[in-house]
Amino acid sequence: MASIASATAAPVLALSPGRVALGRTLRHGGFWVGGGILLVILVAAILAPLLTAHDPTWQDLGKRLVPPVWDARGSWEHPLGTDQLGRDYLARLIYGGRISLLIGFATVLISGAIGTALGIAAGYWGGRVDLLINFVLTIRLTLPVVLVALVVVALAGNSLTILMLVIGLLLWDRFAIVTRSATQQIASREFIVAAQAIGSSTGRILFKEILPNITGPLIVVASVELAHAILLEAALSFLGLGVQPPLFTWGLMIAEAKNQLFFRPWLIAVPGAALVALIFAINLVGDAVRDVTAPEGRA
Repeated sequence: MASIASATAAPVLALSPGRVALGRTLRHGGFWVGGGILLVILVAAILAPLLTAHDPTWQDLGKRLVPPVWDARGSWEHPLGTDQLGRDYLARLIYGGRISLLIGFATVLISGAIGTALGIAAGYWGGRVDLLINFVLTIRLTLPVVLVALVVVALAGNSLTILMLVIGLLLWDRFAIVTRSATQQIASREFIVAAQAIGSSTGRILFKEILPNITGPLIVVASVELAHAILLEAALSFLGLGVQPPLFTWGLMIAEAKNQLFFRPWLIAVPGAALVALIFAINLVGDAVRDVTAPEGRA
């Protein structure tokens, strides 16, 4: 009877790794909170012309320092008020998010490409290649990022392109460290040895076998570096060496309003809150990716 029951029982379908990861993602509260905030900021930046009718660079000195709508003197014409030059603050907040996100994503692409290439090379070949890359990595880790960025930007200029290149060339170390460690663990696995045994090219092994298996840690590092790049740009802008007018970011908005800190604190609180929300959302999404791709490493 037991054999008949087992024969007639419905077969148990094994879930694919992708479906398991998707299920973990959908059940992760941090992913929903962080992803929701990040989605709102991204959509607002992309659809900026549809969300506000004001030109963020248009100056109207007759309406300078209009308070936000929650103040008794505020109005819905300028929901977040205006700055010291009469520019609509909501428009500047939305359009400023575009530049901040552009700098963040561009620098992550630059630093990610450099660090991933160096890390894979060091982890796969080892030996002298590993020693050379570790030497370069040690030199990079001895350089203070903010001070080096300040010096380079002051000497080479603070255009948007130079700013993205400078930050990107300074933030590749985490990518290299994580990629090197992950590659060393994978390089001795059976499927890599089998690929080498059947004569697969080095390029195929690196890009078809190793790289797809380390995307989880890379995404986590990318989220950390994205937040780091945005904060570094905000720090440089606050010190006067970041993005220059007519371009503007949330960091530059904070820098322009620092003289009004004790008189009109909302001029700093609004872009500051947006910056905090963006960094918070990026970190939540990064933590969610870490938990989904490596659940055994959760605290």
